[in-house]
Amino acid sequence: MGQKKYITFHYKNLLVSKYKTKNPNDIMKLGNELILNGLRNNKPLSLQKIVMKNYMNLFHYRRLNKLKVSSKDHRFFVSCFLGLIKLKELEEDNSTGYIITKYRNPKI
Repeated sequence: MGQKKYITFHYKNLLVSKYKTKNPNDIMKLGNELILNGLRNNKPLSLQKIVMKNYMNLFHYRRLNKLKVSSKDHRFFVSCFLGLIKLKELEEDNSTGYIITKYRNPKI
């Protein structure tokens, strides 16, 4: 049985999304899947980049202002985030990036 891990996503100095998973690779594939799906639907990369950046900024605004976001919104944000990293349109730095850490059950 695999150990559970957290993947946390930070964007513009804000923790915007957090996943608990046994297989981080499944989450890390979301960016590639989003890009390939767009290409299969004849969406040029230039358009995909614009849509991904706009969505990330909208999601950041919603999280920053404590507005409601669904799990589907989180998943799409992560897909955009990883897609833009894959396309080298988003760079990890002190305010933006992701971290994979082991999940530990608190002792009672």
